[in-house]
Amino acid sequence: MRRALQPLYRGITGAIQSASHAQTSGQTVRYLTGAGAKGVGSDGKQDPTIHTQKRLIGSQALEEEPVLSPSLILETDLRTMFSEIHMELESELSKDSELKNMATYYFDGKGKALRPVIALCIGHAFNAHTNQEKNADLVKKQRLVAIISEMIHTASLIHDDILDHAETRRGRASVNTVWTPAKSTFAGDYVLAVCSKLIARTNNQEVITLLSNVLTDLVHGELMQMQNKKEEDERFQDYIDKSFNKTASLMAYSCQANAVLSGATKEECNSAFKYGKHIGISFQLVDDLLDFVSSADLLGKPAAADLQLGLATAPVLFACKKFPELNQLISRRFSEPGDVEYAYECAIKSGLEETRELARNHSQEAMDNLAGIKDSLFKRTLAHLCHTVTTRIK
Repeated sequence: MRRALQPLYRGITGAIQSASHAQTSGQTVRYLTGAGAKGVGSDGKQDPTIHTQKRLIGSQALEEEPVLSPSLILETDLRTMFSEIHMELESELSKDSELKNMATYYFDGKGKALRPVIALCIGHAFNAHTNQEKNADLVKKQRLVAIISEMIHTASLIHDDILDHAETRRGRASVNTVWTPAKSTFAGDYVLAVCSKLIARTNNQEVITLLSNVLTDLVHGELMQMQNKKEEDERFQDYIDKSFNKTASLMAYSCQANAVLSGATKEECNSAFKYGKHIGISFQLVDDLLDFVSSADLLGKPAAADLQLGLATAPVLFACKKFPELNQLISRRFSEPGDVEYAYECAIKSGLEETRELARNHSQEAMDNLAGIKDSLFKRTLAHLCHTVTTRIK
């Protein structure tokens, strides 16, 4: 598990100013995150999994503080997550069931595991804020929320691959090509059914309601993707709304659920929701950008896949300002010969940097919403995650 997470969190250069605030003697405490800066391990040697943040009080710079990669500080939480998911999915099936093989196919530990990482970090950060770090029962429930988030996400991938007629996922054959689309549909449904049982196990009515909202949003998002806004001035907001429903909703409600479990105030729980919402939208914006600039080998799926599916994402929508003729191509979902190639060229020429900048703004907004919670290692890690989301290459 640790090895699978490293590509997302290691080797990132540059520095950003996080919006991590606390109050010390009436002065603002701010952290400058040197993501990927050389850290030193316990053996005195440089360790690329340790990053540093420079702590500032007012305008005075203090010593740099270490920030461990999420894969290290959450190693205990994540180590057995996929084996536990396998156990839950297999518990009511016969040993050699075909459904078991289909349902567990994508739970191979090779994904980013970003959603459970965010849910766990939020949980630990709010536990520190509410002085609940030693509450073992609470941490167990929050870990269950993280597991649920990964299962809902993976079920959505199964259904997406069926609808998109995808042939690969994470560099290998997609579930719908190994088995039939019909069988794969039932496998995705089964994963969601098991999720429903796990949601009930949280034994918290508010959390049950929050996580149920995710399933509703996923359906709405998929239906939005099948439609096409005729009004050109409404397309970008429709795109953001769809991005929330299909991607950010899961992060937002998982964060809010773990804040609720920690005993945070209503306002603080709403802040946790907004952190998840904005980092989720940022993640989707970068995902859509990478569809234009990353190779198929890096992505683990074909490049320019969205255009091939007739979908206009942020780079193309931004490019419409310079190339208004793209609006006609969007209306016909890039269905005529040469449409995909022309839209791709326009997005490369004008649209990528605006997409990246909007992603940065959403990441900044995410951290702004955690300004009121107590400083902790996990809060600093949440700031670090905002940076890694916007600078990732796959």
